[in-house]
Order: sequence, then C-alpha cells, then structure tokens
Amino acid sequence: MNQFDKHQIITLDIQNPQQIESALNQYQALLRSGDAFNQHHFDVEFKQQDSDGIRRLQPSDAGENIELLKASLNMGQEGGSHYYRHAITDESEVYISEVILFAAALQYPDIKPTVVDTAKAIVAYARRVNDTDDMWIDDMRVFGIEAVYMLAKTDLQYAYLVGQFFVPYWDDEHATQYEEYLASLLVEHGWHPEVIKAFIWCDNPSFRSGMFMDDPYSDDTTYQPLGEYLQQNPCQYAHFKQMVMERFQAEPVLLTSYDESDEDEPELSGYKPVIWLYQTLFARSYDDEDEDAFMQQPFMASTLEDEAYDLQCYIENRVNTDLVKPSERALEKRAEYRAYLERDDRRYDLNYGSEVLKPLILAMPQGESLWRYIENGTELQALEALQEIELLPLAHQYASEMAAHMDDHVCKWEYNNQGIAEELESVLELVRGDLLTDHFGEETTIEHANGLITTLTVTPDSEVSLLKARCEQYLRVVDVFYRALGKREFSEYMMDSLTDDDEPLLSRQDYYRRYSQLPEPQTEAGETQDGALTREVQSIFYTFTDNDEILCKKNFELVDSVMRSSRDLCHPQHYPKKHMGCIALASYQLYTDFNQRIGDEVTEALFNYLNEQNIWQQAVDKILQEAFVKGGYHCPEHKGLTEQDIARVRDYFCADQPTEDQASLIALLEPQLHRDDCCRGNLYLNKFSEYQPGYDFLSDHDEDFQRFTLIAFWLRQLPLPLPQRVQADRLWQFITALAPVRVARNVLRAYSDGPWSIEFNNVLDEIEIHEQLEKAGIDSGILRAFEMSRVSSTRDIEKYSHWLDRYSEITNTSTSMFGSLDRKKAEALHQGLKFINESDRVAFLHHASLKYPEITLDIEHDFARALRIVVELNTTSWEFALAHELGACCLYVGEGEKVPANLRKAIISDEHTVHDKPCHMDGMSWMISTIVQQQGDQYVVLMADQEVPLEAYRNGLPNGQLVILDETADRQEILQRILQLQQTPKRVDYLVEQTLAYLAGDVDYSSISTLYRAQIATENFRPSADEYRLYTLGQLMWMLAKPQRDRLAKLLFNHDYRGFKVIENQHEKAWLIHQLAQGDIDFDNYLEQEREEETSEEGMLFLLRWMLELEIDPAHMTLFCIKHAEFEACGEFIRIHARGQYGSFKQTLDYLHAGRRAQLPEILSQADDATQLMEPLAKDRSRVVKEALARCVFSA
Repeated sequence: MNQFDKHQIITLDIQNPQQIESALNQYQALLRSGDAFNQHHFDVEFKQQDSDGIRRLQPSDAGENIELLKASLNMGQEGGSHYYRHAITDESEVYISEVILFAAALQYPDIKPTVVDTAKAIVAYARRVNDTDDMWIDDMRVFGIEAVYMLAKTDLQYAYLVGQFFVPYWDDEHATQYEEYLASLLVEHGWHPEVIKAFIWCDNPSFRSGMFMDDPYSDDTTYQPLGEYLQQNPCQYAHFKQMVMERFQAEPVLLTSYDESDEDEPELSGYKPVIWLYQTLFARSYDDEDEDAFMQQPFMASTLEDEAYDLQCYIENRVNTDLVKPSERALEKRAEYRAYLERDDRRYDLNYGSEVLKPLILAMPQGESLWRYIENGTELQALEALQEIELLPLAHQYASEMAAHMDDHVCKWEYNNQGIAEELESVLELVRGDLLTDHFGEETTIEHANGLITTLTVTPDSEVSLLKARCEQYLRVVDVFYRALGKREFSEYMMDSLTDDDEPLLSRQDYYRRYSQLPEPQTEAGETQDGALTREVQSIFYTFTDNDEILCKKNFELVDSVMRSSRDLCHPQHYPKKHMGCIALASYQLYTDFNQRIGDEVTEALFNYLNEQNIWQQAVDKILQEAFVKGGYHCPEHKGLTEQDIARVRDYFCADQPTEDQASLIALLEPQLHRDDCCRGNLYLNKFSEYQPGYDFLSDHDEDFQRFTLIAFWLRQLPLPLPQRVQADRLWQFITALAPVRVARNVLRAYSDGPWSIEFNNVLDEIEIHEQLEKAGIDSGILRAFEMSRVSSTRDIEKYSHWLDRYSEITNTSTSMFGSLDRKKAEALHQGLKFINESDRVAFLHHASLKYPEITLDIEHDFARALRIVVELNTTSWEFALAHELGACCLYVGEGEKVPANLRKAIISDEHTVHDKPCHMDGMSWMISTIVQQQGDQYVVLMADQEVPLEAYRNGLPNGQLVILDETADRQEILQRILQLQQTPKRVDYLVEQTLAYLAGDVDYSSISTLYRAQIATENFRPSADEYRLYTLGQLMWMLAKPQRDRLAKLLFNHDYRGFKVIENQHEKAWLIHQLAQGDIDFDNYLEQEREEETSEEGMLFLLRWMLELEIDPAHMTLFCIKHAEFEACGEFIRIHARGQYGSFKQTLDYLHAGRRAQLPEILSQADDATQLMEPLAKDRSRVVKEALARCVFSA
C-alpha cells in the first residue's frame, strides 16, 4: 500500500446522479465529524462500482466537464498535466477522486444544492482547523480547493467560498501557487461584485493581495488593485462597504494564530480586521517604517487610513460580537494544553499516575487480572495471554485522560502502537512519576563548615521495602505495555530510563531478557550462548559503528563490564563489519590490555586485526572527503589537490618513511581543507577565533573525527613493535597542530561522565587524562584555557574565580621558584586562550582586569579587528555612497523597477558610455547596477555592466540597481569617483582608520559622523557577525578606556537607532561597571549580576543618564525608551522630553512611525500634566495615534 492511499472508500456509479448525491452526502458527514482525515492526511477516496467491479475514478469520468476538471487541477502546486497522461491504477499515487466527483456532479442541475452544501462543508472544515498541515491530500496538494473552485467557475455567486477556503494560517512555503485560483476569477470577471465579495471573505491577506500581485516583495501588479478600481468607480464604494458590513454580521475573521500557552484569555476586541482588509486594497511591499506613508495615501476624498478606521468604528458599533475569532481547532489545542499543564503539575503526586492508567488497563482483556498483576505480581497467566491491542482507540474509548496524555507524546505521523513503543518513556511519565518518586522520605538540611548547604531526602527504613515494591510495580506496568504493543522493541530512551540511572531498575541483559524477543539459546562447542548477552554485545557494536554517536565514558564502561568479562568476547572475530568504530574498539581493547598487562592469544588477534585494517588509508580517505580536489564538485578554479598531491598526502600518513615532513604536509593540505567558517555574505570568519579555523572533517555531525582521534591517541602510546604506532603519532601530531582544542575535546568526551558536556565526577580522573593529553603534545596552556572555558559556561562562580586568580599570577614579579612557575603557567594560559572561542577569551580577560586592576589589557588588535568586521558588514554598496555624496544631484537611487513615474524616461547610450567592465552591487555580481544622467527629456548611460547589451536599455528602465543623476553632475568626475568607490577594501580600510583616529581624539565627531552617514548602513545595521563563539564590538567596548568608550557609543547610537544593538542584552553593564569601580559591589557580586542578564531600574536610569551626557539624539533615545517602557526611568525620560527638555519633541514625533507614536499616550498618561503632554498627539494625522489617544482619554 502506498503512503497516502486512502482507507475510507465511498463507492458509487459515477454515471448515476442519485449515487453521486449519496456519495456527496456521505462525504459531508465525514467532513463534519472530522473523520475525513486521519492523523496524517486526507483519508477519503471515491471509487466507481458497477457490474465490472470496483475501480479508481479516471479524469474521463468527469464527462462533459473534463475541461473544467483540467482547469481546476492545472492551477496550484505542480499543476495537473501529469494526471491525464496515464490511467489511474491501484498502484498510482494519484488522489484526485474528489475533484472528479465534483466535476461529474456539476453536470446535473438537480443535485446542485447538495454540491453547494458539500462545498460549504469543505470550507467549514478548512476554517475549523485553520492549518494547511491538517489539509494535505498527499505531500504535494491540499484537499478541496479544486472542488470549490469548479463550483465558483460555473456559478460566480459562490466565489466567496474560494476566498473563505484560503485560511490565514497557510503554509506558503510548501503549499504554493494557490493564489492562482482567486486571481483567475479576477482576470475572467474583473472586479465583479461577487469577486469583490470573495476578496472580502478571504481572511488571508497574502491571498487577497495575490489576486493582483504575484510577487510579495515588489509593488508590481498583474491586475488593477481593488483600491484603484474603487477610486475610479466611486459609485461602487458604498456597496463595497455594505458588503464588508454584511460579512462581519455573518461571520468574524479567523485569527492567524492563537497562543495556546498564554495564561490569560486574549482580548479579541483589540483586533482591527477592517484595517487589515484596507491594507490589502493596494499593492504594498513596505516595512513598518513605511506604513505611515502607505496609510496616508489619498483614497475616496480622504485617506486610506481614515476610511479604514471610519468603517472599523462603524462596524464595531453595529455588530454585537467580536470581529475576530480563533479557529475551533485552536480553542481545542488551548484546552488540551491547559489539561496537559494540569497533568504535568500532578505528575509526581502519589497515586495520580496510577489512577490515570488504571481505566486503560481495566479495558484490556482480563483487565482486572492485569491490574492485580501490576499491583502484586499475581495473575501472571493474564499477562501471558495478552495479545497485541490497538491502544490508542482503546484509550480514547475508555480512558480519556490517559488518551489525552498519550496524544501529547505520540507523533501524528506514527499514530499507532509503533508510535507508542517509540515514545513509551514519555507515555509512562505520569506512572513513573507516581511509582518511582519517593513520597515517603523527609528532607534533611546539612550545613557544612564552608557555608554550603546540602539538602537530602532520607527515607525511613520501614518504607524502603515499599519503594522497592513500587519499582517492581512500574516494571510490571512496562510488562503489560510490552505485551499489549505486540512485543515491539522500545526506544533507546526507554531502555536507558530503566538501566542507566544511578540505581537502575534492571541490568541491560535483564532488560533484553524481559523486553526483547531473544532467539532460543544455542549451544556451540559445549557452551550455551546467552541471547541477552549477545544483544548487549551487539548494542555495543552498534554504538561504536554509528557515526553520529559520540563515544563517552559509559560506552567504554560497557565494554569493560560486558566484553572484557570474557576474553572470548574481546576477540575481533566477533566484530560485525569493517568500520572505523570497530578499529576504535580494537584499539581501546589493545590499549587496555597493555595497561592491565595482559598478553594472550586475544591480544595477538587484536594486534593482527589492526595490522590488517589499512587504518591510516581510511583516515586519509575521511580527511580527503572534506578537501578540495581538482575536478571535484564545487572545487574553485584556483584550488584543489592534484593526483600527485593526493599521493603525497597518502604517503605521509601511510608510509613507514614518508617523503614529506609535517610542515610541508600542512602547507600542502591545510589550504585545501573545507572550512567550517562563519559566513556572512562575502565575509568569511574563523568560527572559533582569529587563531583557530574550523575544518569540516573535524565538524562531522556529532562524531567530529572522534574515532580516528582516539585510535591515534591510544595506538601512539603503545610501546610495542606495532607498525601503526608511528603512523598513529603522525596523524595525532597533524590534527593537534591544526585544531588542538577540538582534538582535546574529542578525547575528553571519551573519558567524560557526561554524554554531551565534558564532566568528571572524580577530579583525579580529570587530572589524569589532562596529564596524558599534555604528554601527548597538546600545549598545557591550551588545555588549561579549554578547561577554563568549560567552567565559564557553568554557573559555578567559585571555580571560575579560581581561574581568574590563577591568571592574575601573570603580574607576579616574584623571582622565587614557585612565583616563577605560577607566572609561567599564567603566561601559557594567556597564549592558550587564543585557541578557545574568542568570546570566552575576551570575557575572561575583561573579568580578570576587573577583579585585578593591575592586569593591563592589550585589546588594540582585537578591537580594531572587531571594528573592521562591523564596518565590513555594514559598508553600503558604492551606489548609495555615491548618491549620498552627490546629494541633490542624485535624483534617484534604488531598484530600477521602482522608479517613480515622473522620473521614467527613455534611455540611450553614447560613445562615452563605460561598458567594458563589471558594474554591480558590492559583493553581488548577479545584482547589476546602471548609472544614467539626465539629458533633456531622456537619460544617457554613464556606466553599465559589461554583460548587459546596451540595446536592452531601449526597452525601458533596467532591473537591478539604478542611479539617476541630474544634468549638473560632471560626467568625468562621476566616473572617476565611481571607480574609487568600487574599491570596497580601500573604503573599509579608510573607515576603520578614521574611526580609530576619532576614538583617539584625532578626528572630530562631525567629520566621522558625516563619513558614517555616507558609507555605513542604517536600516539593516548589523552590530556583529551574530556567531556566539566570536567576540563582538559591543563586548570589547566595555574594555575601552572611558573616553574611547564614550566616543564609540556616541558615534554608533547617534548614527542610527539600530546602533543600540551594540549593547543589546547589556543594558545593565554600564551600571555594574560603575558600581564595581566605586566599590559599591565586589567582583563576585558583579559577576553574578552580569550572568543574570537582567536590567534593573537603577541600571536603566544610569544608562539613560550616560546617553544624555553623550548628547545622544533624543529621537533615538525616545524610541529606545518606548521599546523598554516597562522601566519607570524610560517612561519618565519620555515625559520630561515631552515637556520640552532634551530638544524638540516635535522632531522626535516626526522621527517615530505611527505604531510607535501610538504607544506614547499610555506612557504620557502617567503624568499629572498628561493632558498638556498629549496635545501634540491630538494633532497627529494618523488614526492609529488618534485611536490610542482616545482610549487613554476614555480610560481616564
């Protein structure tokens, strides 16, 4: 059976209208009950049944409506042409029977009422779920739309159903091209009243706009927008408003989404769906900042905004219900979520989990006996007689609370017993919380001498046996599910929950015996093989050969406890396949044999096995998979290893006496390795630090070359005449030279008690493995830096402060042996910091200087580099820099297709046109640029891209970037300046140089701010590369001396409001540093508050005062304060500014867009003189602001 085949078959004679009507009625019933869909997809198919038997419907069954059928299928995702080429057989993955049925039904006028009712049922279902995820027929198309469209196509009065069908929560990434349905009705009928009604009844703004636009990112239209039509036909406007009124009287607009996790019921009266409707009357592709201009455009002798708000208010006053509503499915999900929270709150309550489970157990065959088995272990025969049962339907019928809990965890794509088996750990979490929680212990608090407090739960001896009995009850619950689920294998998570805790309920082998269908024990050579032991050994092999599995301490402990309990099991003859994981396992075994001083025939077999595996050949292959090779896929022309180069690489790693040394090998191979870089446009940065590149072969999903790293680490230590020992050391030295921290991480993971983070329960184990790594050649300073970085990511301030103390020895001038040793360790740590994530390095150095002011920070290089990164990310393309420099001489700069109508003129070229070189936006060769200059009533091309024929300009304005200059600009000077501006690296150098000079006091603020306005982006300003491992300008800013910090803040904050992004999530930093400097807090307190990343009222007030000292633009500060209005200091700043301080409040209002201005009344209303402060807003032309003002006045 195919994945999307349907299970609910409705048979009929497609030639019989009465049978068609009956089938439609059955379909309606399924839609209304929700049974037309299963957990995955639409689950209904109509089939032909006659004297010849049952067959699938064919397109030809549409009869005289075959062309109507094709018209409906040809639109939407992937079209429909492939449906007509071949007969639809039982093997065909084609599901269009619903469309065929409707096409056939529309041939018979007598059953049209039933057709209409069915179409309405389709629309009702779509609106009930409001989610395309619940509407798929298969993995390409959604159900229903073709049927509804065909009805509207034959009778336009039902076009509104097409509009209704397109619900607001539509997956426009996967369910694409469905805008064609409404658009085609518009093209065929124009703005007919029924088409306008379809527009009004459509709750998805993208589909409304899609009726006359096919590109949401452009203002281009494919048909006249409805707003333009109404302006040209004002007599239709009153009817339009009446239809809008009728629509809201009949049904509210569906909300796109409804926050199921919100504790409070949302206030639906605050939504403005009439405004939303008006916002789609015209083509639009604007940001919030441009919304004012769009809404203020003239419309019907007023503005679009005024007309929208007038009708919104009119309807609100005449419709007694909310104008919006959540879908029924959204309300159901909200109720389900609240029920989930209630269950989760009780998950550890005594007996709660058992009470939830019990009705399900009792509903099973011999349920009473099964429950007694769970309680006390009796009635074993009931368990043994239990066969597989479909648990989900059973739970829904008899155990509603357990069913709801199961639905929380079982994936809808595997909504069956297999899905339960996969998620059994979660399905049983309520029972586990009940039976495995110590409900009988008492908490005891122990206060230690060092001030630490430990809380322990102490269980009375009399209750210990009860706890053990409840553990056994839980295992018997699992027994019942194992049988009821058809003895399916459980997931690894379920197995771990029973076997991997500190006090496991079962050993792994007992788990396999109890919850696996083991083969009958076999006897070989007089010995019986234990199936459970075999399974556990197989699971070890599986872990070692799973390339996405990290090997950690527990994996090797299993090897020690299971395989090494028998020398026979250690023999490589049992390995299932040739794989680097098996080589790693053999290497570990041989390494352990050496450390345990074991030497026998198994040791020799391991030795021989490794000699036979071509280990280093495999390692080279894995490295070369992530290297550029000449002629390989995506290999740049200037890169790539030749065959001779590859031979040299293989020789180095595999030969006994290679011709290359490590330095020459690295020089050859390292530049060709695929880099795991931080890529931001054309800017590529090392992902970890300036000094530590990332390499793809060391970033291989989770494994990260770990197995070969461990093989090399172990084999190089063996003092045996092993041929691989030299090669092992060669590979080890190579990877540690490339990425010492990543190599150390791979080894430490194998010894770590934690499966993901590196954790050691025993400090001696940690010291021992670090010493081994240091002996293996990894620099001690790098190892200490990596160890420090692991501590810095935790909340352990005491350990982190200890590392700061150790680093402070770098200033130790003592000449004693211990003083010199401590200083050298600190110096080594300083050098090692270069190889960890550089954000951690900079934070550590800053903290060290704050705790120990005698430590001098040298951040000149780092700061200049961070500044350069920001400049490179934000340097505007040369076209915009040119336009800014020319000022009024530049008539237009932007996309050619968006040139205003008054600037559209014919374009010519002449003999002076520069057309022999590339001309495109910086870093975007595909985005061509054209410079034209006005000459009379036409434009002449000054410069154009060499790839674009000049003849193309005769057809009109070009695509891509266009710069239009007036006649006064000097042509030669312009061309010369363009060539200069196109040298982006030189522009970046100059910007960085000037910024550093400004920070040093050698360039005045006016000059640098003018330069930034000309060449640094504002709208899309990026404060960093947005990679958590890398330091940022905002991080380094706090390490500058105060004069330089102030100058930088003033430049960035005044350049644009987005300059505040530099201190995002650091609003408390200035206040904390000030308190620390004044001695108001100690360093530990500073560090604790910094890590909280919370802003206090005092901190915000201090930040605002700092901004005022720096003379930051009050408009920028006001916008900042609006966004942080929860702070009293921000509200007070706005109120003081409104009283006339800090500059012109009117200019600030002009800077803010309407949405932000609309937030001011609530802030200003907190003042005693609120009426006076809000007077400027009373004159605001925006209805958004007026409405907000009216609400404040009304509430007052």
